[in-house]
Amino acid sequence: MYPLLVTAAIIEHNGLILLTRRKPDAPYPLLWEFPGGKVEPEEHPEACIVREVLEELAMEVAVEGIYDVIYYRYPERAVIVLAYRCTWTGGELQERDVAGHRWVAPAEVPAFDLLPADIPLAARIAREFGNAGSSRL
Repeated sequence: MYPLLVTAAIIEHNGLILLTRRKPDAPYPLLWEFPGGKVEPEEHPEACIVREVLEELAMEVAVEGIYDVIYYRYPERAVIVLAYRCTWTGGELQERDVAGHRWVAPAEVPAFDLLPADIPLAARIAREFGNAGSSRL
Protein backbone atom coordinates (compact mmCIF):
# COMPACT_ATOMS: atom_id res chain seq x y z
CA MET A 1 0.00 0.00 0.00
CA TYR A 2 1.30 3.43 -0.92
CA PRO A 3 1.79 6.04 1.81
CA LEU A 4 -1.04 8.53 2.24
CA LEU A 5 -0.09 12.06 1.20
CA VAL A 6 -1.18 14.67 3.75
CA THR A 7 -0.45 18.33 4.34
CA ALA A 8 0.20 20.37 7.47
CA ALA A 9 0.00 24.16 7.80
CA ILE A 10 2.57 25.92 9.96
CA ILE A 11 0.65 29.13 10.61
CA GLU A 12 2.54 31.74 12.58
CA HIS A 13 0.77 34.83 13.89
CA ASN A 14 2.25 37.35 16.35
CA GLY A 15 5.09 34.94 17.09
CA LEU A 16 2.77 32.03 17.96
CA ILE A 17 2.04 28.77 16.11
CA LEU A 18 -1.49 27.46 15.56
CA LEU A 19 -2.33 23.97 16.78
CA THR A 20 -5.71 22.30 16.44
CA ARG A 21 -7.22 19.43 18.40
CA ARG A 22 -8.70 16.41 16.69
CA LYS A 23 -12.37 15.65 17.27
CA PRO A 24 -13.28 12.85 19.73
CA ASP A 25 -14.69 10.67 16.93
CA ALA A 26 -11.61 11.02 14.66
CA PRO A 27 -8.77 8.53 14.47
CA TYR A 28 -6.25 9.41 17.20
CA PRO A 29 -8.96 11.34 19.08
CA LEU A 30 -8.24 14.58 20.91
CA LEU A 31 -4.57 14.71 19.95
CA TRP A 32 -3.15 18.06 18.87
CA GLU A 33 -1.87 18.62 15.34
CA PHE A 34 -1.01 21.22 12.76
CA PRO A 35 -4.05 22.06 10.59
CA GLY A 36 -4.26 20.25 7.28
CA GLY A 37 -5.40 16.96 5.84
CA LYS A 38 -5.42 14.47 3.02
CA VAL A 39 -4.55 15.53 -0.49
CA GLU A 40 -7.45 14.63 -2.79
CA PRO A 41 -6.87 12.94 -6.17
CA GLU A 42 -5.64 15.47 -8.76
CA GLU A 43 -5.28 18.15 -6.04
CA HIS A 44 -2.08 20.13 -5.62
CA PRO A 45 -0.78 19.97 -2.03
CA GLU A 46 -0.78 23.77 -1.70
CA ALA A 47 -4.45 23.85 -2.76
CA CYS A 48 -5.12 21.15 -0.16
CA ILE A 49 -3.70 23.35 2.60
CA VAL A 50 -5.87 26.30 1.57
CA ARG A 51 -8.99 24.10 1.34
CA GLU A 52 -8.41 22.24 4.61
CA VAL A 53 -7.70 25.36 6.67
CA LEU A 54 -10.81 27.03 5.26
CA GLU A 55 -12.98 23.94 5.92
CA GLU A 56 -11.65 23.32 9.43
CA LEU A 57 -11.13 26.87 10.69
CA ALA A 58 -12.80 29.38 8.31
CA MET A 59 -9.37 30.98 7.85
CA GLU A 60 -7.87 32.06 4.56
CA VAL A 61 -4.15 31.40 4.24
CA ALA A 62 -1.42 32.09 1.72
CA VAL A 63 1.10 29.30 1.28
CA GLU A 64 4.66 30.66 1.55
CA GLY A 65 6.55 27.46 0.81
CA ILE A 66 7.50 24.01 1.95
CA TYR A 67 8.97 23.83 5.45
CA ASP A 68 9.53 20.10 5.92
CA VAL A 69 8.64 16.65 4.59
CA ILE A 70 8.08 13.87 7.10
CA TYR A 71 7.58 10.15 6.58
CA TYR A 72 5.84 8.35 9.42
CA ARG A 73 4.55 4.78 9.66
CA TYR A 74 1.39 4.38 11.72
CA PRO A 75 0.32 0.80 12.53
CA GLU A 76 -2.48 1.04 9.96
CA ARG A 77 -0.70 3.03 7.24
CA ALA A 78 2.33 5.11 6.36
CA VAL A 79 1.97 8.83 5.66
CA ILE A 80 4.07 11.47 3.98
CA VAL A 81 3.43 14.86 5.56
CA LEU A 82 4.16 17.94 3.47
CA ALA A 83 4.43 20.81 5.96
CA TYR A 84 4.06 24.30 4.52
CA ARG A 85 4.68 27.71 6.04
CA CYS A 86 1.49 29.73 5.77
CA THR A 87 0.33 33.25 6.49
CA TRP A 88 -3.16 34.03 7.79
CA THR A 89 -4.64 36.40 5.20
CA GLY A 90 -8.34 36.59 6.04
CA GLY A 91 -11.37 35.18 7.74
CA GLU A 92 -12.11 34.96 11.43
CA LEU A 93 -10.94 31.74 13.08
CA GLN A 94 -13.87 29.44 13.83
CA GLU A 95 -13.68 25.87 15.09
CA ARG A 96 -15.69 24.30 12.25
CA ASP A 97 -14.20 20.81 12.11
CA VAL A 98 -11.85 20.63 15.10
CA ALA A 99 -12.31 20.08 18.84
CA GLY A 100 -10.27 23.13 19.78
CA HIS A 101 -7.35 25.37 18.88
CA ARG A 102 -4.45 27.07 20.63
CA TRP A 103 -1.88 29.66 19.62
CA VAL A 104 1.34 28.37 21.15
CA ALA A 105 4.86 29.72 21.62
CA PRO A 106 7.17 27.72 19.33
CA ALA A 107 9.23 26.34 22.22
CA GLU A 108 6.03 24.97 23.83
CA VAL A 109 4.73 23.08 20.78
CA PRO A 110 6.53 19.79 21.64
CA ALA A 111 4.90 19.76 25.10
CA PHE A 112 1.46 19.13 23.57
CA ASP A 113 0.05 15.63 23.15
CA LEU A 114 0.65 15.63 19.40
CA LEU A 115 -0.30 13.32 16.58
CA PRO A 116 2.78 11.08 16.24
CA ALA A 117 3.63 12.21 12.70
CA ASP A 118 3.76 15.84 13.90
CA ILE A 119 6.28 15.23 16.71
CA PRO A 120 9.42 15.62 14.54
CA LEU A 121 7.99 18.80 13.04
CA ALA A 122 7.27 20.23 16.50
CA ALA A 123 10.83 19.45 17.60
CA ARG A 124 12.27 21.22 14.56
CA ILE A 125 10.13 24.31 15.16
CA ALA A 126 11.16 24.50 18.81
CA ARG A 127 14.84 23.95 17.97
CA GLU A 128 15.00 26.50 15.17
CA PHE A 129 13.16 29.18 17.10
CA GLY A 130 15.38 28.57 20.13
CA ASN A 131 18.61 28.75 18.14
CA ALA A 132 17.60 31.78 16.13
CA GLY A 133 16.08 33.66 19.05
CA SER A 134 13.47 34.78 16.56
CA SER A 135 9.78 34.23 16.07
CA ARG A 136 10.14 33.81 12.33
CA LEU A 137 10.15 30.39 10.62
